Amino acid sequence: MTTGTVAVSGVALAGCAPTDSGPDEASVTSPITLGAQFGSQASLANLRTSVINPTSATGPGSITSQVLNQTDLHPKTGAVLRVTNPDVSVKADQPVEMGFSLEDETTHAPLANQLVKVQVKLPDGWATFKHLYTNDQGFTSYTAKVLTTTQITAIFDGTDALRSTRSTNIGTLTVMPNPAPTPPARVSQGITRSGFQIFGANPSPDAAISSAIGAASSLAERAVYLAAQQAGKPYVYGAEGPYSFDCSGLVQYVFKQLGRNLPRTAEAQYEATTRISQFNKQVGDLIFYGSPGNIYHVGIYAGNGKMWAAPKSGEVVSLRAIYTTSYSVGRVV
Repeated sequence: MTTGTVAVSGVALAGCAPTDSGPDEASVTSPITLGAQFGSQASLANLRTSVINPTSATGPGSITSQVLNQTDLHPKTGAVLRVTNPDVSVKADQPVEMGFSLEDETTHAPLANQLVKVQVKLPDGWATFKHLYTNDQGFTSYTAKVLTTTQITAIFDGTDALRSTRSTNIGTLTVMPNPAPTPPARVSQGITRSGFQIFGANPSPDAAISSAIGAASSLAERAVYLAAQQAGKPYVYGAEGPYSFDCSGLVQYVFKQLGRNLPRTAEAQYEATTRISQFNKQVGDLIFYGSPGNIYHVGIYAGNGKMWAAPKSGEVVSLRAIYTTSYSVGRVV
């Protein structure tokens, strides 16, 4: 059927004139009466329209009718997404199950097999780190382990039939402080603890010292936590995240979320960090393989002789043992 100009409720649809139309064809229109206000609730079933058919047997410019079978148009349904256990108190690195529920806003029926994206609050905003699917009860969950108090939320991108939404609440995992140790009677000048120098003949009590160390190392602890959230993402040479990484791309990405801008390559990151001896390394320090001028691999130290790293092609971000004694340590300050 060659299309012509069609008038809908008295308004012509532009851009539909045939390229080789005659004077009569270009000027003939036929109004369509919808019978009801057109909108998301209007039914267009069995809508009869009049169109121009210049090749009809009745002659050029004649008008024929055609029944258009259309399905009813329905609005998208709303969805409600919630964090099921929004307030949790845990010890550092203690596993806890964090859950999410998704249901129809009107019927409250569970929405099964739907993608839910879990996000964590970082200094520069929210970042997605988990993709989960709801079960038959509209529920999904993951096991969280945090080192510092952390906030999480979730988003649902929606479907052709469901509107997108964000969780109506925010989950907060509050890390409970460890009991303060008994303060010593006196600490001599110049004693070091965990790599931090303590000055003065009468320094602060041990609890205050531990607090200062905790504050100084919180950046490193958060770095390890964020590196762990990338577990399972593939190694891709030159990748900088957030869906794939190479070794230095992972390190740069993690510390960028924490407000530290590191260079792109392992060699440049080695040059940009403070040298630390192997015996004084701490969680969050960078482990470099190779020698100055030929640094070829880097990871984030996680304690117990292991580091988070994007190893090589065909593998994924994972917690791996430091397999050699020939490595250097750098600290991000």
